[in-house]
Amino acid sequence: MTESPASPSAMSEIGRLTGIFWEPKPVFQDLAARPRFWAPLILLTALSLVYIISFSRLVGWESMIRRQMDRNPRIQQLTPEQRERAVQQGLTLAAPLGYAGAAVGMTVASLVVAGVLLGAMNLLGGAGLKYRQAFSITVYSFLPSALASILALLVMFLKNPEDFDLQNPLPLNIGAFLSPAGTAAWLRAIGRSLDLFGLWIILLMALGFSTAAGKRLSFGKALVLVVVPWAVYVLAQASLAGLSVG
Repeated sequence: MTESPASPSAMSEIGRLTGIFWEPKPVFQDLAARPRFWAPLILLTALSLVYIISFSRLVGWESMIRRQMDRNPRIQQLTPEQRERAVQQGLTLAAPLGYAGAAVGMTVASLVVAGVLLGAMNLLGGAGLKYRQAFSITVYSFLPSALASILALLVMFLKNPEDFDLQNPLPLNIGAFLSPAGTAAWLRAIGRSLDLFGLWIILLMALGFSTAAGKRLSFGKALVLVVVPWAVYVLAQASLAGLSVG
C-alpha cells in the first residue's frame, strides 16, 4: 500500500478554504492525509443557489431564452407564433433545470471529474490515490468558481438586466469577445472554455494530484492528465453547439 505525503498537523477548515487561493500546496498535502470536502461543497452549492435565485429575480428566464433564440438561425426561420410557442416551452424547463443544476450540479460534476481524474492518475500516472482523496482535491480545486460566482453576482446587480448573459457573465474568456452574429457557435463554445477561472482550476487540480501522489507523479504529467479529458469535454461541447444551430 502506498503512502501519501502528510502535513505535520491538521489544518483548520478556514485555513484550507483560504489557503487554496494563496498557498495551495500545503492544503493539498493536508487533504492527501485527511480528505475533507463538505465545507467547500456546501459553500459552492450555496453560492450557486444564490446566483440562480438572483438571476431569476433580477434578469428572468424569459429574457435569457429570447436572447438565445435571437442568436439561433433555425429559430429565426419560424413564424412569430412558432417562436412564441418555443419561448413558452423553454420557460417550462429553464427554471426547474436551473434550480436543479444549482442544487446538485457541483456535487455531480465533482463526483464525475474526480472519478475520471482518479482513473487517469492511477492508471496512467501511477499515483496510487483513493477516491476520497481525489474527490477532496477536486472539490477544493473548484473553489475559484466561488470567486467567479461572487464577481458574476456583482455584474448582475450593476449591469442592465437586458445585457446580462447567464452563460458568459464575466469578460474573462475569449468567447466574451467573439460576436454571436459573425462567429460560429462551436468556436464561441471553445472560446468560453478558455476562461481565466477555468485555467486556474485546471492548474489547481494538477497541483493537487501531483502533491497527493508525492514523487510518484510530477506536476507536468498531472497537468497533461487533467488537460486531455478537459479538452475532450470542450470539443464535445463545441460539437453539440455547432449541431444545435447547424
